[in-house]
Amino acid sequence: MQQQPAEGWPDEPLTESETRDLLEGPVVAVWMMDHDENTRNVMLGADAPEDAVIDIVLETEDGFDMYSYTDYEGDRQWVSFGTEQKGTEGAEMMAGTLESYRLLVGDSDIE
Repeated sequence: MQQQPAEGWPDEPLTESETRDLLEGPVVAVWMMDHDENTRNVMLGADAPEDAVIDIVLETEDGFDMYSYTDYEGDRQWVSFGTEQKGTEGAEMMAGTLESYRLLVGDSDIE
């Protein structure tokens, strides 16, 4: 997947509450990654809020949209990795990726 800046996203990590609020419209489930302390410290600094969310997948009826708060072109910002359509080989790989994520809210097609 090719990364690109995510349009309309905040300039900082989301809180878990803000991440839960993404469950609206076509989004049927919100997944988040629980990073280890070392990764969080590198990306956010040691004084980051415990509920800072930096990697999420928004699941819709048709696909999976992956986002990360990361370094991109010299700035820390939210980037999109695009959409993997359900029923494709890419979606099967995404299901494997989501084994390391936590279903935060919603109902997923992933068993």
